[in-house]
Amino acid sequence: MLKDYLKITEDPEEIRQIAKRLIAEITIDLKGVRKPFYTPLMLGKMDDEIRRYNPGASDEEITELRYKFVYDFWVFGCTVDEEYYFRLTDKSTEEKLGYMVRMNRGIYVNYLNKGAGPDSRDNLQDKYRTYQLLKPYYKRDVIELHGMEDYDIFADFVKKHKVFVVKPADYSYGIGVHKASLDEYGNDVGTALQSVLGEGRQLQEKHPSRVSRMVIEEVINQDGSLAVLHKESANAIRATAVRDKDGKVRLYHPWLKVGMGGAFIASAVLTGFDAEIDPETGVVITDGFQESGKTFKVHPDSGITIKGFQIPRWDELIAFVNEIMDAMPGYRYIGWDLVLTPDGWCVMEGNYSGEFIFQMINGRGYKKEFEDLIGWKYDKDFWWEDNVRFRHN
Repeated sequence: MLKDYLKITEDPEEIRQIAKRLIAEITIDLKGVRKPFYTPLMLGKMDDEIRRYNPGASDEEITELRYKFVYDFWVFGCTVDEEYYFRLTDKSTEEKLGYMVRMNRGIYVNYLNKGAGPDSRDNLQDKYRTYQLLKPYYKRDVIELHGMEDYDIFADFVKKHKVFVVKPADYSYGIGVHKASLDEYGNDVGTALQSVLGEGRQLQEKHPSRVSRMVIEEVINQDGSLAVLHKESANAIRATAVRDKDGKVRLYHPWLKVGMGGAFIASAVLTGFDAEIDPETGVVITDGFQESGKTFKVHPDSGITIKGFQIPRWDELIAFVNEIMDAMPGYRYIGWDLVLTPDGWCVMEGNYSGEFIFQMINGRGYKKEFEDLIGWKYDKDFWWEDNVRFRHN
């Protein structure tokens, strides 16, 4: 059994041997069928991700890092990208245990949102379903496309909104999101629809567990007070809302997401940066940070100093967050992306298991602080012990 040999150690040789055994033995339960977890394809993707962060590394160095990251995944629950943007490779075991990372974060979010019922994750993972639940708070038109049978729906939409936003229905991290114009398709509705549906099919081929449906949104009319930072992107506030142990909604370490270089997506993963905001005042309290490790004191395009920037209409944002949390009964944790329009704040999207990016910004873990806030702590040694897909190991 896994727990018979998995242990916390900092000895490189022990880590290497444990990782080799994990790669050889771990299986995943997929609807009653147990399959090897570490396939050649998965290991190849891991190596590619490691090489992306270490372009000059030798094959031997890549292999050693792979062993280390396999071990860390089963002990701490972190992914390869988290190893790098949280700088976990430089942290001690004690420090790593203090971070909220992919797999342990999921445990805490599932606990907090259990009152929202069996569809709690799908309600936020599926972008169109979230829109249907919170339509008044979106303040824009949104449609969903399944196939060419939706021609009339799409034609009516682009008649009103010649420029629009394309989003895969159930993806994260900005994958597949882009702004488009009917002009790009020769002003032909059928050609545009076929192209958008083709994007969905291509994504599903790469990720068979996801749907091919596509969501089309009206472009958010961003208020000039935030557009001044970078007018080409919707500069959003990640307003993570947490109902604490007393049931009060807390705005937990919010941050500003700003685009750069004319890019439409404002994401520190892609072509933007994040900066933490004081939840009481709405003042930005850090420089801008990218997941690559690069920092920005001044926005490279607008020349605006990041730290000290006052987010406008902050009191309205706090009230808005409380209102939309009340509209989602049973949820105690949602990572909201909010954008300011001339008519007030609107929902860009909601994230079921929003990340703790402020750990990247501040260089430390916040697990203990979060546990104190919610009044609960997971009582098992490792994240996988109650996971139905892995606990048989």
